Amino acid sequence: MASGGPTAPGATHMATKVELTISCDNLMDMDIFSKSDPLCALYLNTSGSHWYEYGRTEMILNCLNPRFAKKFVIDYYFEMVQKLKFCVYDIDNNTYDLSDDDFLGELECTLGQIVSSKQMTRSLLLKDKRPAGHGTITICAEEITDTRVAEFEVSARRLDRKVLKVTLGLTLLLYYY
Repeated sequence: MASGGPTAPGATHMATKVELTISCDNLMDMDIFSKSDPLCALYLNTSGSHWYEYGRTEMILNCLNPRFAKKFVIDYYFEMVQKLKFCVYDIDNNTYDLSDDDFLGELECTLGQIVSSKQMTRSLLLKDKRPAGHGTITICAEEITDTRVAEFEVSARRLDRKVLKVTLGLTLLLYYY
């Protein structure tokens, strides 16, 4: 799960956390002897034309239809327009800088558009707003509920009598598989 970046300036509105999952289909193949190695970078617009990088997915080797495992967690402020830009790149080197990698396309939208549709698929566009081949990006949104409180209902049957003895120092062990 990815998260990061500052909260929106002056954000005193009601908010909830939203987890975004990214996938792409039919990306342009920019490599000669293999397929593109895509990565998706998410940018947030704080004001005017200023965008800052919020996070990146992992790079997936030789794939034109990536399903990124890394997710973005963003605070969604109701009644507030939050502009997002998803940029997809073909990574061809080990540098952090994306300007030396092949640009596969982008999508600009608002977080509200994604949240209201729960799943949004759009065509990727080049910098000059022409279609990036037949490439599409799909963004799925899921509201994250508060994970600080967990409720359990426990029942048992046919226990040995000595197990029924309850003490104040009871410890509950849970194993997650």
